[in-house]
Amino acid sequence: MSTREASVTNINFHFDPLCPLAWRTALWARETRQIRPIHITWRLFSLEIVNRKPDVQPDYVNGNGWTALRTLALARRLHGNESIEKLYIELGNAAHGRKEDIRSRQIVEAAAQAAGLGADFVEKALADASTIQDVINDHEEAVKRYHAFGVPTIALEDSNVGYYGPVIHSVPKGQDAGELWDHFVWLLHNDNIYELKRDRAGAPPFGPVSA
Repeated sequence: MSTREASVTNINFHFDPLCPLAWRTALWARETRQIRPIHITWRLFSLEIVNRKPDVQPDYVNGNGWTALRTLALARRLHGNESIEKLYIELGNAAHGRKEDIRSRQIVEAAAQAAGLGADFVEKALADASTIQDVINDHEEAVKRYHAFGVPTIALEDSNVGYYGPVIHSVPKGQDAGELWDHFVWLLHNDNIYELKRDRAGAPPFGPVSA
């Protein structure tokens, strides 16, 4: 197998900014982008929806992750894919690097300002009810199109094939990142592969990591 794809591979990367597993995989994808021709479209996913108990009325302001998710949705709508990535990086550094609680509106506001969106951007996102539907649309597409159940979920943009993972303990750099991608993209293109999984017992703990 060639170590470099002949043409650009477009992927949809579904994430919830609360998830440390998705965060590490996102950092790997960004590292891989430097040495492999891939284009990442950042898509949302809500772990609150997945874990919501039946007959519970969702809180789209103070509920788990909704302030961050809605702010990410507005960043993408107004400023595009690059903006949602910048905000995700700031949120990820806060949550998974500095161990701050991005369920807090103040932390999300600080991340939005650091991403160049302005101090009042979170207020705009929460005042716009359509940002709720933006998140739900991304989430439902992942569930219906790729049968997603969690994050990270990576899918080929031009197909209905997507996988949960890869889940990694550390972020590969340079050629190590590229080699992992080469194997992963082969799996994405192989219709005969259904699932890969192994026991997490004895695996090292997930420590803080920043972009």
